[in-house]
Amino acid sequence: MLTKISFEDGVDLIIDSLLAQRLTVLAGAGLSMSPPSSLPSAAAIAASAKRRYGALYGATRAPLPDGIDDQAEFFFHRGDLATFYLRTLVDTNAFAGPPNAGHSAVADLLLVNGIQTAITTNVDFMIETAGQLLKGQIGSGIDQTSIGGLPPAVAPLLKLHGCRQIDISTTVWARGQLGVSPTAERIAFATTWLSGRLLDRDLLIVGYWTDWDYLNEVLASTLNAVHPSRVIVVDPADGSTFEGKAPALYALGQSVPHAFKHVRASGADFLAEVRLKFSKSFLRTVLHSGAAAYQETTGAAPDAALTEPPSLDNDSLWSMRRDLEGCPSAAPATLFTAPQEPLLGMFLLQLRAKGALPDGPFWTLGHERVRVLRSPNSILHLVEAEHARDIPSAVAPTLVVAVGADTQSLPSSIVRTGTKPTIARGSTSRWLTRTDAVAELGL
Repeated sequence: MLTKISFEDGVDLIIDSLLAQRLTVLAGAGLSMSPPSSLPSAAAIAASAKRRYGALYGATRAPLPDGIDDQAEFFFHRGDLATFYLRTLVDTNAFAGPPNAGHSAVADLLLVNGIQTAITTNVDFMIETAGQLLKGQIGSGIDQTSIGGLPPAVAPLLKLHGCRQIDISTTVWARGQLGVSPTAERIAFATTWLSGRLLDRDLLIVGYWTDWDYLNEVLASTLNAVHPSRVIVVDPADGSTFEGKAPALYALGQSVPHAFKHVRASGADFLAEVRLKFSKSFLRTVLHSGAAAYQETTGAAPDAALTEPPSLDNDSLWSMRRDLEGCPSAAPATLFTAPQEPLLGMFLLQLRAKGALPDGPFWTLGHERVRVLRSPNSILHLVEAEHARDIPSAVAPTLVVAVGADTQSLPSSIVRTGTKPTIARGSTSRWLTRTDAVAELGL
């Protein structure tokens, strides 16, 4: 039975699943229809294709059917699906746009292996684009060769209907494609692969109450041997719609009757909140790792409020996570488990105890805007050279504290603190070790 639960309860269930490394995500077209992506519905794509066809042929040909599945089937049997329908009648820009918060959440959580497997029936490149904006490369694929060739540590994104970027000609639009190559081989691979990847896992389904339901047979074929332990469906529509729109997914949920839940909300909003809570859990772990050292240093345990993460947006928390990982300048956040280093955690607690307040990914204390960067076993001027161009001078922090770094004599090629800023330097920040920052800030 499909049981309705609140947004908060649903997020808590998924966070538990994510932190236990049991989470799989299945995304449909509804995810990419959320703003600012706002990709068109199947009905809009079909209506546009019909108008283009009518403009080309007028009364010399019978009009195209109204439905996208009937249109695609018509051109598939003529042998013109890829060569004419997809390249001429379907707008080539219909699947382009900015990723939304849901895409960014899936991309971020794939890059850290929080989501260990993701599946989508979308042929767009939104999740991959979101990953690139987060400085990372999503490991996506459409078949055994592309998925099997991914490095072992990469969390895969399987694109069941194919991908316009990889090969538009093999994207799946018509039922007739299901029994012929290469679609038949891809379905056979996905059926076996997913039965192992989803065994006793928790499955989050987003974006399936849309009119892009024309190929549920693909889902029915690939998911018939899957046995998840929990199924949570997130979508704004009412529960009765789900059975009619996605019968294969509904039947899958019915196989776990006491763990089949529905959150009536936007999938993009839900995923964004999951990402936010993961980032807060990450930061909380870093803060708690410094509590014992803080007590040893000050003689008193830190106030409980100091060990809780600040209320920040996803972008700021992501940037803070990168700094607390010690990410190279051009690298994404990739750590699932936060570093538990007493000096790092203690320095953040000392800043907050002194009255520092969050300011985006930085901290403001008096007249100083402080960036805290994890730099274990590093030389300060080399860390500075690596990160000098991270942030434009206009918004750069006044201090960067490289926790774990030590000072060395600067070679002549390094521009020293106090010299006139140049375009080569890229930042007006002063760089300090943790010890020097503690003294200068009076922590």
